[in-house]
Amino acid sequence: MLAIGLCAITLLTISVVLAASAVNLKARQLLSLADGAVVAAVDEFEFVTDGGRPKIQLEQQRVHRAVQQYLSDVGAAGRVDNLRIARVQIMSDGQGARLKLSGSVQPPIVGWIIPSGVPITVESTARTVLSR
Repeated sequence: MLAIGLCAITLLTISVVLAASAVNLKARQLLSLADGAVVAAVDEFEFVTDGGRPKIQLEQQRVHRAVQQYLSDVGAAGRVDNLRIARVQIMSDGQGARLKLSGSVQPPIVGWIIPSGVPITVESTARTVLSR
């Protein structure tokens, strides 16, 4: 009887560790996608002059399209379930952007307990700076 109890506890522990590892791995993968997408987005800048000095300016629509294009190009929707762009925001100085992506993970073994999956959300920030 004791051996059966120990086996049950061991299997439960293994399934919880596998589920937690799967969620962590998928969150890191989503963060990597967000990092790449926001870097691609801030590359969509325009040069403008501010009192004769060049300045970088980002435009909301171009940044959002660049994020969508990057995610499409790398096949992000096939990697993360329920992937969606939660927010794309240009920083107040106009030289950087913040991106928030969300998705879900279906953990192995215990996934039937949470049929809609475990929600994950990540944020990433990138800046473009002029230098000489």
